[in-house]
Amino acid sequence: MPGIELARRAIRNRDVHTAAATFVCCWVILAVTAPGIPLVWDEPEYLVRARNIVEWFKVFPNALSTEQLRTYWLFIHFSEGHPAGFALPIALGQWLFSGIVDPLTAARLGPITLFSAACAAIAVRLKHTYGTAAAIVAPVTLLTFPRVFSEAHFATQDGQLTAWWLLLWAIQSGPARGWRDTIRLGVVLGFTTATKFTGWLAWLPLAMSEVILQRQGAGSFFRRSGPVLLQLLIVMGVALLTFYIVNPSMWYGPLEGFRDHFHRNLNRGSTINIATQFLGRTYTVTDSLPWYNTLVWLAFATPLPTLALGAVGLWHCLTRPTAFSLTLVVYWATLMVVRALPGAPPHDGIRLFLPAFGFWCVFAGIGAQRIFILAATLRVRAWRMGLRLALCGALLASAVNLARYYPQTLSHYSILAGGLRGAADKGMEPTYWWDALDNDVLQWLNMRANGDEAIAFSTIYNTGQLRDSGKLLAKNVNAETTPFKWYVLQNRPAMFTRIDRYLMAREKPAYVKYPGRRHSGQAVPRDLDVPLISVFSFEQYQRARRRVR
Repeated sequence: MPGIELARRAIRNRDVHTAAATFVCCWVILAVTAPGIPLVWDEPEYLVRARNIVEWFKVFPNALSTEQLRTYWLFIHFSEGHPAGFALPIALGQWLFSGIVDPLTAARLGPITLFSAACAAIAVRLKHTYGTAAAIVAPVTLLTFPRVFSEAHFATQDGQLTAWWLLLWAIQSGPARGWRDTIRLGVVLGFTTATKFTGWLAWLPLAMSEVILQRQGAGSFFRRSGPVLLQLLIVMGVALLTFYIVNPSMWYGPLEGFRDHFHRNLNRGSTINIATQFLGRTYTVTDSLPWYNTLVWLAFATPLPTLALGAVGLWHCLTRPTAFSLTLVVYWATLMVVRALPGAPPHDGIRLFLPAFGFWCVFAGIGAQRIFILAATLRVRAWRMGLRLALCGALLASAVNLARYYPQTLSHYSILAGGLRGAADKGMEPTYWWDALDNDVLQWLNMRANGDEAIAFSTIYNTGQLRDSGKLLAKNVNAETTPFKWYVLQNRPAMFTRIDRYLMAREKPAYVKYPGRRHSGQAVPRDLDVPLISVFSFEQYQRARRRVR
C-alpha cells in the first residue's frame, strides 16, 4: 500500500540522518584528538605490516606466489599468528591520508572510521527499539569511556574488534532480516574473526542469539527469511570465506593456514606470557586471574555515570526480556565469562575483553532511556527537569574526567577505585602500553640527549617509528650491556626488575610524567599523583644495580 511504503521511506530517511550525524560527530572527535595520543607498544609493528600490504597492492597481480604472499602479508604464519583483517583499515588509512597528516595519524584514521561506523549502527538500532535518548547516550558513553576512547584511536586490533562485535550485534538484531542482511552478517562475522583470534568467540553469542531471535521473536518485527539452522550455515559459510579472502598468505593452503593460526594463538602462553599486577598480586597465564577479575575491572575502569546507567539498562534487559535485549546480554556476557576462565591471558587491563565494555555502553544508553521515561511520569515539572539535567550533568562530568586524563586515558580508574591514586594503592597497574611517552617526555629527552648519546627503556620498546619521525633523537640501547645517559622507566610493576623496584623506592628521578600532560614541577591533583614514567640517570641505574646485587 502507498501509505505503508511512504512510512517505510520516512523511517529509512530518519535512519540515514541519525547514522550520518552520529558518524560525523564521532569521527571528528576521534580524528581531532588522534595526533595528541602517543604511539603505543604494538603500533610500530603493525604499521610496518600494514605498509607491506600497501606495497603489495602496488605490485598486484605480479606478487601472487606463495612466497611473495607470505613476504607481504605477515600474518597467520608469522610470529604470533594474527589474522590480517585488522591491518586492512590501517593500510587504507596509510594509503588515503599519507602526505595529508602525519604517518601515525594517517594509519589511525582507518580504525577511527570503522569505530565511528559502529557507533552510528548502534545509534540507529537503539533509536528503533528504545528511543532517541538511548541512541544519543550510547555513543556518548563510548566516547567518554577513557580506555575505550584510547583504543578507538590506535592502529591496533582491540578498538576495531569492539567495533566489529557491535556491528555484528546491530545487524543480527535488526527487524525483519532478509537474505541480504544474512549475507552481510556473515561478512561482518568474517571480519570480526579476521581481526583477532578473540573474534572466534563471537561465533558463540551469534549462534545463541540466532536461536533466541527465532524462538522469541516469532512476530513480524523479528521475521526471518528462513529456518535458523539454514541461516546459521549461510552466515558461517560466508564468514569462513571472508576470513579466507582477507588472509592471502593462506590462499594456497587454507587447511594449513587455519591449523597454523590456531596453533600459534592457542600456544602463545609458552612464548608470550605477559605478567600483570592485579590487586597487589602478579599473575600470568599459568597463574590465572581470580574468577571475579572481570567484575572488578567493570567497577574500576568504567566511569561512574556509565556504570550506573549500564546497571539500570542491564536490569531492564533482564527483568523485561525480549529477543532484542537477550541477545545483547548474551554478547556482553560472553567475554566477561571467558576472561574469568582459568588460562585466559591476564595482561593489559581491559584491553583483551574490550568489546564487553562496548556493550556495557549500549546498556547505558538503554538505562538513560529508562530514566527519561521515568522523568516523563513525574507530575512536578521541576522534578522532571532536575532528573534530566542530572543525567546530562553526569555525562558532562564523564567528558571532563576524560579531558583530565587525556592523552593518558589508558591509565583511567573510576571514583570507585579512588582514581588512579586509589587504584595504585590497591595494587593495580598505573600504565602498561607506553602511552605516557608523549611529546612532553620526548622533548625533555631530546633536550638532554643528542643523537650521539643513548637512552635505555625499562621494557622492550620499538623506538624505530619515533626516530624515523624525528620525535626521538637518541638511540635506544640495552641497559644491561651498553652505557647510556638516561633510563626511562614505565610504571608497570608486574614487569619491574629488582633494579627497577630499587629505583622507584630509593632514587629521586630527574623527570616524572603524570597523566594529562603533567610532569615534574607542575601541580598534580591528588587522584592523579602517580608517576607513569620516571627518568633516571646512568649513575642512578648503576648505583641501583650495585645495591641489588
